[in-house]
Amino acid sequence: MLNKLKLTVLLATASCISGFGYAQSNAIDSTLTPPPDVIQISGMVVTGDSLSPLPFATVFRKRDLRGIMTDANGFFSIPALENDTITVSSVGFITQEFSVPDDLEFNRMNVVQPLGRDTIEIDQAFIYPWPTRERFREEFLELQLTADAFTIGQQRLNAADIYDRLMEVGRDGSEVYNYTVQQQAQQNYYQGQLAPISLFNPIAWAKFVEAIRNGSLKR
Repeated sequence: MLNKLKLTVLLATASCISGFGYAQSNAIDSTLTPPPDVIQISGMVVTGDSLSPLPFATVFRKRDLRGIMTDANGFFSIPALENDTITVSSVGFITQEFSVPDDLEFNRMNVVQPLGRDTIEIDQAFIYPWPTRERFREEFLELQLTADAFTIGQQRLNAADIYDRLMEVGRDGSEVYNYTVQQQAQQNYYQGQLAPISLFNPIAWAKFVEAIRNGSLKR
């Protein structure tokens, strides 16, 4: 019984000594490596081209992926530790990062972070109301469409006959008005100087040769 009592006392004493040593070592370590200071980072996120406020951009700590979003005026405020990396991102803009320095005089930091615009390329997509082309062909054939009078009339029209009829009818009021306005504008443009001669205009010669080839000059 006495031996058991001595053993219990020895174990209790050893645990107390070890606990005291552990607490003392932690106290020494805490004095050697103080915890990093908390820095309150406030600022604005703006566009890189016009420096306009960028609303609803994401600002987060890279260490724990926690952060906030900028308000409608591009303003944000987030706490961070020294040497933390802050990531700023927004859709359509290039993601930027900056580090929190460890030599600040005060526990606050003001930042204006510009973001350059980024081009997002989306793969080409084809959207059809039918799942397959075979399904579209089947449903299209089931419609049994017939040509109406307008479609039949369009198919029977001849472009050459329409052109001949237009040449016989001549210009209407709108065309005469446009032609007159163009002539007046040209006279006002060349007022006080000699107007160019179409004889030396290569474009006019090209139109003249083309009219001879297709026979429209005879008409």
